[in-house]
Amino acid sequence: MRHRILTCRNHPELRWSVKEIAIGGVNPGDPARYNGCRNIAFLGRTTGVMHGDLSGVRCTRDEYECICPASDLIIAPEDPQVQR
Repeated sequence: MRHRILTCRNHPELRWSVKEIAIGGVNPGDPARYNGCRNIAFLGRTTGVMHGDLSGVRCTRDEYECICPASDLIIAPEDPQVQR
C-alpha cells in the first residue's frame, strides 16, 4: 500500500506521511480528508529533495508539528512524484 505525502495548508513547509487507505484526497492541493484508520507520521520540514529511490521527500526534524486540525492537511505538491 502506497504512502501519501501530506502538508498543512497553513504551514506548507511541513510534511506528514500516511497510508493511502487513511485519506480521500488524490491530487496535490486536495483536502486529505483523514478518516482515522491509520496513524499520520510527522516527517518534519521538507528540503524539497526527493529520496534517490523516489520513495518520498527528504525532511529535517528541526521543526515541531503545527497545532492545526487534521482537516487542514492536504496532498503535498511532490506526492505524484513518489514511485513506490
